[in-house]
Amino acid sequence: MIDKNNIILGQVSIFDLEFVKPQKPREKLKPVSIIKSKGNDNKFTEIINLYSSAAARIVKQVCGVLLVELEDKTLYFNPDGVQELELKKDMELMPADEILVVNQDRDLNFIQLKKLEDMRVNQYIKRKGDANIIITFPGKTIVINQRGWVLEYHQKPRYHNNELFITEMAKKSTDLANNVTEIDRNITKSVNEDTEFKNDENELGNLQVGDKVEFNYDGPQVGNITSIYNNGETVNIVWNHKHTGFYYKCVKKIS
Repeated sequence: MIDKNNIILGQVSIFDLEFVKPQKPREKLKPVSIIKSKGNDNKFTEIINLYSSAAARIVKQVCGVLLVELEDKTLYFNPDGVQELELKKDMELMPADEILVVNQDRDLNFIQLKKLEDMRVNQYIKRKGDANIIITFPGKTIVINQRGWVLEYHQKPRYHNNELFITEMAKKSTDLANNVTEIDRNITKSVNEDTEFKNDENELGNLQVGDKVEFNYDGPQVGNITSIYNNGETVNIVWNHKHTGFYYKCVKKIS
């Protein structure tokens, strides 16, 4: 028998060792699949319908959130349709943001027009509801904001065919704003052409409440116009128990 009192200093007694229970082998964790919710569009549709008449503009940002601009603030809805923040009015937009509803347009100022003249470009984009000038180049997009800052983005802008303009050589005796003309739609293609109909017959006032129209919303759809607002540029359509607004150039009247 070992006498604990006879242990030499510096040696470790087996009686001082801590008993450790054997650990079970770790189980291998199964990979978790993250499934994107398909209900976001429906949640945004409810919000858009609620604010479409009262909002200055409604914008779906490229990051997936929805901005609803009211008279004195901007409501921020996350991709799940939950309001998280109240932001300032007149939030600046990125070129790839999609402007869904516009009830108040934004005008360009002299600083922007002068900067545009200095850049000597042939055409530019001015979206309704956006105070920026957008210019596309191979591989990049340039934005001139209202402060005259020139910003560079690597994203394709979202716009309608009638928001693309050409610039003419400005005469010294005239104001720059008088030298902006709408581009010939026959020689210009929108980057979103696949989601828009080439339909020159859809002029303002041609569409009426009750008209049967076809459009693209997760594939070809057919519905009926229930209301028209925003100076005739936005039409509300009902189809398959759904209800939302579309830019008038994105729908085609059918008999």
